[in-house]
Amino acid sequence: MSIRQDDASEARLASIIHEIALMAARLFNRRVKEYGFTRSQWEVLYLLHQDDGQTQTEIAAQLIMAKPPLGKLIDRLEKDQWLERRDDPTDRRAKRVFLMAKSAPLFEPLERLVSDIGDRATDGFSNTERKKFVAMLLAAHRNLSMDLENG
Repeated sequence: MSIRQDDASEARLASIIHEIALMAARLFNRRVKEYGFTRSQWEVLYLLHQDDGQTQTEIAAQLIMAKPPLGKLIDRLEKDQWLERRDDPTDRRAKRVFLMAKSAPLFEPLERLVSDIGDRATDGFSNTERKKFVAMLLAAHRNLSMDLENG
């Protein structure tokens, strides 16, 4: 899966971004096997690490994921006691999702792993180039997020 320099035209931008995302996901999944979960499961755990107690609807929206597959992810994480669902005190129909104590030791090594993948992806970039690259990716993310929000 390699892209020749002459193929790296603006017309292929979306394909290149997609391929980079897939490669990063594969690297993450390969390195995280020992923990017994996938990148998608990690994204749920990390999102809760940042803001614990969200509803499944809130999690699905932030991860840009359909509710049924997210429900299956949460089922698996709950079964393995990484997180738990609790009734929402203000909405009887809603469940809030909370991390279990078991998950706390995961965050430091897995944040390091994610950082290592980012370092590898930007190997050879100067600090200035890396900062610009991240800023441009964030701008692209904002642009696409606005389009998704506006329907």
